[in-house]
Amino acid sequence: MDPLCPVWQRAITGEVCWIGPDGTPSALAATPLLLGSAPCVALPYARADEIAGLRTAGTATFAVTDSRSLPPGEAGLARTGRVRVHDDVTGELFAAELLEQELRKYPPSRTLADSPLLRRENWWWLPRVIVSLDGPADPGLVRRPLARTNPARHALLAEARPDGLALRSVAVGDDAGADATVVLRDLAGEAGPAEPTPALAIGYDYAIPDLERWETWSLAGTTHGNTLTVTQRSGNPGAELTALTLLERTRRHAALSRACRRTIRTFERLR
Repeated sequence: MDPLCPVWQRAITGEVCWIGPDGTPSALAATPLLLGSAPCVALPYARADEIAGLRTAGTATFAVTDSRSLPPGEAGLARTGRVRVHDDVTGELFAAELLEQELRKYPPSRTLADSPLLRRENWWWLPRVIVSLDGPADPGLVRRPLARTNPARHALLAEARPDGLALRSVAVGDDAGADATVVLRDLAGEAGPAEPTPALAIGYDYAIPDLERWETWSLAGTTHGNTLTVTQRSGNPGAELTALTLLERTRRHAALSRACRRTIRTFERLR
């Protein structure tokens, strides 16, 4: 049995990490779902650009490291394997196999697809890019990164090392939001790579229990030891997750709808 499946099945959030065609690591956070017995994520087409490099990567690592998705005191779990990217442009596969799981785990989806009427009105929410981790589990490709317990300061660090993708749970300092050089503290006390290594640190927080706000932050650049030289950053570690106003909800819904419909049309033309 795949050791990731029971962890993935009960987790609220998970991470997908891979090395892109340019040799740099990429990662995203998403809702963990199971397609049959295969761990997967199902991204709305507004997020299709996020996994562009994954389509040719061949392999990826699925991980659960957020402590809120793990039993108290337990480490996280990560497994590397062959990855399959499926464009479900009609939304039929997602609606039949994955929607009910998402409705249980991701409350915002209920406002868009919790009834036949809503599914017709918000038809653009059902088409998905489904990324699944296929193939038998190789015990040598299963790792136990420490759980991240502080969403504002703990990140999952993905490093593109010569022997493949390495994952570490790290803490970043208060200077993570501004300085070009960030000191990392490995939660397991491990030393970083001796040579400069392409790396990406990703962290996120979400509002409990409704997940109305789910904000991701990342720092990309090069690690040398436990120092990250940042060349690109997004989001803000420790950002306050205040409730959205009615106007903000309306604007977010409209922007999400436009982005999904625009990208769906693009992929339909490519079929």
